[in-house]
Amino acid sequence: MQLEIEVKDILSNSTRFYSIDKERILLGRSSDNEISISNKYISDSHASVFFKNEKLYVRDENSSNGTEIYSNYRWNSVSEKGVEVKLPVQVKLAEAVVVTVQSGESQILSLSAVESDVAIMVLDLCGSTNQALNNEQIAFHLKQRLNNIAKPILYSAPITFYKNTGDGFLATFPKTTQAVNTAIKIMKILEKRNKTSKNPPIDVRIGLHKGITYVIDPATEDIHGIDINITFRIEGLTKKAMRRSKASMGEKNRILSSESFYDDYKKASRRKEEIFEFCGLARLKGIKKKVGIYRINWK
Repeated sequence: MQLEIEVKDILSNSTRFYSIDKERILLGRSSDNEISISNKYISDSHASVFFKNEKLYVRDENSSNGTEIYSNYRWNSVSEKGVEVKLPVQVKLAEAVVVTVQSGESQILSLSAVESDVAIMVLDLCGSTNQALNNEQIAFHLKQRLNNIAKPILYSAPITFYKNTGDGFLATFPKTTQAVNTAIKIMKILEKRNKTSKNPPIDVRIGLHKGITYVIDPATEDIHGIDINITFRIEGLTKKAMRRSKASMGEKNRILSSESFYDDYKKASRRKEEIFEFCGLARLKGIKKKVGIYRINWK
């Protein structure tokens, strides 16, 4: 079977595409592999994708930093014995490279069958580009540490979707209250870590919004929608987008939400909504109507 393969290097933010028709595809740093990946965290022979009895498998090839596949809303370790997978599938190598394997065939689904009304969270690591330029090893460590801190909190929320974005993540929750509690808990644990660690601080920004998402990939549960775009815009909001507002949003270690998120939270929560402070109306890129912005006082 012809496989269409996308290889995304998280550290260098580069992507390459392959079209391969072989029973076994080896991925690793060695140039002898079907797919050679120039990344120091990848082993010479890191992982393989292969067919056996007309079934597809992913196997770790005794790599130094491990192989994972994405299923049931989380990344799961793959052993040297291998695991059967269905296309399309996402494979992560050493927390450094994400490989998407698919057959090229697409499905046509009605929007109503794949839409969800959820609380959306976007978290981003501040200053990651400068950190990588100054010390790539430290930058990689900070991303791993953030991942190790945030994941257990997210999965206990619980979440309905999770996707690593390289410098952070996109996640969704059934309820806005769960998203707020999770965001505050992440902030408090990071604050404690920053006070005690000798390494550079892990500073983040979190954006929250309530809206509709659509599944665009049944295997990886990847999602899209205008409300996801809005959440990303809220996370990265600058003072320029709030010219008429005198409220202080802060540049880092902040949680910002949309007005629709706040309205839903106010109806569902027993906690006092005074933790929300109205900042004003923001003009978001690509969004016609201005969006009301609230800052969550998490301390």
